[in-house]
Amino acid sequence: MQSNFILQTYCMHLRLFYLLIVASMSVHCAKSQSVYPGDKWPDLEFKEVMNYDRPTLRLSDFKGKALLVSLWAHFCLPCIEAFPLLDSMQERFKDRLQVILINPETADSTRKFFKRKNKFPRPKIVPMVTGEKALTRKLKRLGELWFDTARVFKFASELENITEENIQKFLTGIPLSFKKRIQFTGFDSSTPLIAEGCGRWLDSIGSYAYFFHHPFEIPQIENTEPGKDSPSNQLRLTSTILGLYRLAFNEKDKYDFMDATTEVRVKDSSLFFSPRGGDKETYVNWFNEHIYTYDSRVPLPLAGRIYQLMQQSLPFRFGAKAEVQFLEIDCWVLEALDSLVFISKNGTPYNSKGRPIKSPDSLIRMQHWPADEVFSTIRKYSLMCSPQPVINRLGYSGPMNFIIHAGVIASRRMDLFREALKKNGLTLRQQKMKVPVLVITD
Repeated sequence: MQSNFILQTYCMHLRLFYLLIVASMSVHCAKSQSVYPGDKWPDLEFKEVMNYDRPTLRLSDFKGKALLVSLWAHFCLPCIEAFPLLDSMQERFKDRLQVILINPETADSTRKFFKRKNKFPRPKIVPMVTGEKALTRKLKRLGELWFDTARVFKFASELENITEENIQKFLTGIPLSFKKRIQFTGFDSSTPLIAEGCGRWLDSIGSYAYFFHHPFEIPQIENTEPGKDSPSNQLRLTSTILGLYRLAFNEKDKYDFMDATTEVRVKDSSLFFSPRGGDKETYVNWFNEHIYTYDSRVPLPLAGRIYQLMQQSLPFRFGAKAEVQFLEIDCWVLEALDSLVFISKNGTPYNSKGRPIKSPDSLIRMQHWPADEVFSTIRKYSLMCSPQPVINRLGYSGPMNFIIHAGVIASRRMDLFREALKKNGLTLRQQKMKVPVLVITD
């Protein structure tokens, strides 16, 4: 009876919390801020512009047209790969839509970037505003910005939502089915999520665990991890259901379950995986329908059981049970070929905040690094080439040197990666081994 009362109380609190957020969003949207739906952008003038027939670009240059503003950066490969798509949308809807690219880097830096990366696509007809660091910093979390013909900001979306069908619907006033991205201010990140805003009367709750399903992002706060940020609190934002199961059973650093070490044995796998054969927009829509935030707090004396609380909560919310089993699967085993090659006898003491050194010749160097840090890096690179887990059989724990060409990592080819390991006196061989596997069942 008491547990039912607590559950009903939690549900009531969560509904109130959701209504408070919606009300807060409604208030903020009424303000003259450029990041809220319904705000009209002023006639901004951009003096650093490429791919345009005038030295400056004003939003009023495109009077009577809807605007699609796409933010990109030199490091954003998906953004760069989308240039042909944006060009095609501009050509298709040239009389009714204007696409504008905005980049925080300077025009000179951008020209050098395209010259250096001459195999990358570049926009042909879409104008590109450069040097807008402050604006992109303000808007970067929103994605692709959609405006009507009066420069009124309507919503933001994922890049995958830019399709001919969606643009046609937008221009003709037909409602769009994909999840929009929104942003709001006034968020108090110093309090637990369940007690944010006007819900401060929830502070009396000493322990809780709940799943918060929401279609929008909350960029003002970050994940918290037991032991690192707070021993008795855990907050995981915007995770898939499979991600939550892995988080619960990884128990921080005890395990590290990946695709190869996770078996989902359920009749209906749609909770855990997106539909097969779907396009990117199908995946994005599935993702938005299956993301959750998990928030929990336990009394400090029970902090060591916070992951067990999450493990027990998951089946009650999603129905699937899970356990760790030791199963025999294909693995990569890291062994030494010639320890004289990788053992480092002297060098600069390792800094835990250090990063591998990347030289002008694209060689990535780890000099005098602890063996566990080198193994962690090798494991990360290996997973980029193959999903199979990596087992450390070096039998060495001292400082190491490790060098690899950036092109090998970028290739994601295991044969090239293994050859690179040999040059470092190391080898990866395949072997079936019993390892921890997360098994999820009905």
